[in-house]
Amino acid sequence: MSELYAVTSGDPAGIGPDISLKIALREDNHQFVVFGNIDLLKERAEMHGMDVKFIEFDESMTDSQIQKNTLLVKNFRLNEIVTPGAMNSKNGSYVLSLIDDAVEGCLSGHFSGCITGPVNKEAITRSGFEFSGHTEYIGKLCKQAPVMSFISDQMKIALLTTHLPLKDVPAQITTNRIMDVVRIIHSDLINYFDIKSPKIGITGLNPHAGENGYIGREEEEIFSPALKTLNDEGIDIDGPYAADTIFLNQTGHDLIISLFHDQILPLFKFANPHLSANVTMGLKIIRTSVDHGVAFDKVGMSDINYQSLFYALDTAKSMAYSYEKTKSN
Repeated sequence: MSELYAVTSGDPAGIGPDISLKIALREDNHQFVVFGNIDLLKERAEMHGMDVKFIEFDESMTDSQIQKNTLLVKNFRLNEIVTPGAMNSKNGSYVLSLIDDAVEGCLSGHFSGCITGPVNKEAITRSGFEFSGHTEYIGKLCKQAPVMSFISDQMKIALLTTHLPLKDVPAQITTNRIMDVVRIIHSDLINYFDIKSPKIGITGLNPHAGENGYIGREEEEIFSPALKTLNDEGIDIDGPYAADTIFLNQTGHDLIISLFHDQILPLFKFANPHLSANVTMGLKIIRTSVDHGVAFDKVGMSDINYQSLFYALDTAKSMAYSYEKTKSN
């Protein structure tokens, strides 16, 4: 497996380029190739007063050529000049080209993983492309069903559904979908997180997980058959639990499944500011991401927090190591 990782710099008007510059400060900076416009990155370095040496990526390079304060860059052409902090849909195809190329590089084995910077969904869709989010888009590129998850040192959660209007969620929660998602999560926890016997919990759809059928029967009619089948397969999953108390049950879950985007994700982000990463499970490649948005209002400012990017970089490396370890056993 390659020891190089692709890092997309995200929306050129957002903080993605700013935080990508910080990779030059890392001891392992030689392992990361930033995908973006090299002139734009140089301009941001000037805005931040950073003394960074930029080198266009060449596969023949050796680690010894990449010193401290050096950024490896795979150069992409912008569609239009960028005004920092101002959304511009004309660069939508540029943003997608970074993702396309990074994913292709991972699929071909040139990179061990893909770490994505923040993008603006509105800017991309206004440019004429169908885009509901990184997770769904990369899933289509890989021709696989992705599962969105969030990882920190204290918590791991995954989402049964992702970027859907709340009114559309119940129809997507089926016995088969629960089983499919749990099998993906179970496999990835073993292969990429070195958890030998994963213990998984799942929330209910209704308040109090249905209260034994008094506040809805989905938990009994949809969840129970799924969990029984999974338990019979040897997968340790229990629930459904009430979403408001699942973290208080002290059941030792390695990961908890949230049924929709904002069910327990707000609690996760509140409890794990910055030191967490978005991880896409169910893919044939490793993909991690920052857990925040483009923050147009923060571009060029001195207090930009890059901890989530570094956490995503470290998570990708850890996943690659665990995968190689699992394969060799």
